[in-house]
Amino acid sequence: MSSSASAVPPVTSASPSASAEAVADRVAQADNLLCADRQFGDSPAIAERNLARFRLGLTMLARHDDEAADLLRETAAAPDDRLRPLLYDPVLRNCFEVDLARLDGGRPERSTLAAYLSRPAAAPETGEPSPAGSSPAGPCEALMHPHRPAWPGLGDAWVLAEPAPQDDEQKLLAERLMQLYRDALGDDRATGPVTPTDEVLTGLRDGAELLATLLPAAGAGVLGHVTMVGFTHRENEEGPLQSMSGGDPLPSTVLLAPERCASPWLAAESLLHEGAHLKLFDALRAGSVVRNATEQVPVPWRIGSWTVIRVFVALHFYVHLLVFRAAADAAGETVRERFGPPPPAEDLDEPSPGTPAALSGEYRTSEERARYLAERVLSLPDEALTEHGHRFAHWLLTALRLVDEDAPRPRERTPATARSTEAEQSPRGTGTAGILQRVAPVDACALPGLGQLVVSPARSARMHWLNARSWTVYSLCDGRDLASLHTAYARAAGLTPGSEEAARQVDDSLRLLVASGLITQDAG
Repeated sequence: MSSSASAVPPVTSASPSASAEAVADRVAQADNLLCADRQFGDSPAIAERNLARFRLGLTMLARHDDEAADLLRETAAAPDDRLRPLLYDPVLRNCFEVDLARLDGGRPERSTLAAYLSRPAAAPETGEPSPAGSSPAGPCEALMHPHRPAWPGLGDAWVLAEPAPQDDEQKLLAERLMQLYRDALGDDRATGPVTPTDEVLTGLRDGAELLATLLPAAGAGVLGHVTMVGFTHRENEEGPLQSMSGGDPLPSTVLLAPERCASPWLAAESLLHEGAHLKLFDALRAGSVVRNATEQVPVPWRIGSWTVIRVFVALHFYVHLLVFRAAADAAGETVRERFGPPPPAEDLDEPSPGTPAALSGEYRTSEERARYLAERVLSLPDEALTEHGHRFAHWLLTALRLVDEDAPRPRERTPATARSTEAEQSPRGTGTAGILQRVAPVDACALPGLGQLVVSPARSARMHWLNARSWTVYSLCDGRDLASLHTAYARAAGLTPGSEEAARQVDDSLRLLVASGLITQDAG
């Protein structure tokens, strides 16, 4: 994380003494910062980890499905440009996650994903040749006739229509897609997607272009996490649907009310909102942020409490939203002439009736809610978060401070504090005597550019993500004893042999590797 970004005094649009140039500079810093973190902000890095997870997951599924094993392994070995349309296809991604959840729960069954991998994806019928270098269509995209790109030139997303299957296999796929669509809406009787008018499509594309113009890094980045955009009408007790992201039920998908595309500004804010959720959804697949997934945090504008992870998801969105609104306030005449003036910022939903916020009149703005959630994150004990979680919180709050001077400051953690917490959270009682040996067989996928290795032992249903340090220790556990491991690691890491730091790094990594079942210890 850039120290210069956190050192710059933050400003808001409410600071009359701040020049437009200073505001624009801080917006640009916040925009770049939101894409700087390799785990949570860098979309290419997130995509690389997700592809590695997909490859390894396919291989794991092949261990438990003899009939589809060859097909699953062949798919896992496919090049990235063939694999990505499969990973981000809404139906195939849903099937993949369902299959992995069953495997993790000790209930391996025949792969539901394999049924949709039985034939190559067809190219969509656009009436035009595919652009050079464009990705092949995923299976669901091939059902769309006519094919409508969501935002040409900014990504490969496409617009959901009523599927038009051409054979029995595509019919099964279409039925699954529509069932997932209804499940995501929470209404099994929901009608099919709304066919957008030309005006709605223009509003959608203008919104995407506006988002990428205002936030060239973060705005353009979230668009890449969207595969399918659908339009729908839905009413429930909370009122009409404005927008939603699919999550597990309908992956890589944004659903919008057509009215959200009445102006580029509304469309851009909706795409940022839901695209940020999809980006975080992808990032969290390869790095948890909380230790206790059930720990609750009170939220004064809603009845009941939220889990810590839900707090993080909401804070992640609010930070992106406030950066977007600061960018809108700082937009120059060229942007305003092209897309029109930005509308006044919309108030948030009213607090739920009977809540403390409803009684006090507080927490009705994005700023108030972001500050409250930031304070709750800062009040968590160190042991509540993983090291990923601590970095995630610092990263978000640093970006927030750039556009909101009243937001709480991120907490600085010293290396000693981080080491102490890491040591407290590391598994104990594993022992380190005897011969250290990697278990075999394993399946693994290396990401050398990210300094990570993802590994799954053949007898396990879990993936283990190793950082560069743990990867080095793991690679050196080839039958040597602890003393020689310390010496070899110090040499590989450029540390002084016999130093306390070398010993600490080896011992901390080794405890995690033994606890995860990747390393065995033989007393010899």
